Amino acid sequence: MVKNLYSIFRFSFEILCIGIAGYWGFSKTTLGNWRFVLGILAPLAIIIIWSIWAAPSSPNRLQGVARLALELGIYAVISICLYNTNYKSLVFYFILLSVANASVNYFTKWLL
Repeated sequence: MVKNLYSIFRFSFEILCIGIAGYWGFSKTTLGNWRFVLGILAPLAIIIIWSIWAAPSSPNRLQGVARLALELGIYAVISICLYNTNYKSLVFYFILLSVANASVNYFTKWLL
């Protein structure tokens, strides 16, 4: 039961990260029409990186500290994106949730 709930939370959090990256790209109005390219490529880069090195069924999945560093790195980039979209009040909560999520995943091997 706990494992299923955590899996749902974790997947929802990953989708949230992809959405924030896309929103950040599309909100860059100073880039003109290039913001559409950035709005598509930013989430696509997150999806590709995650699916190669962090997805549970990936044959190249990183283990241990390397995966923790990758997850925290992605969450740091998403935090910067969130900060740059003028949602500065949400950045603290996102970072708190990111660190908690990565820590639970790293320190409790039985969940995933």
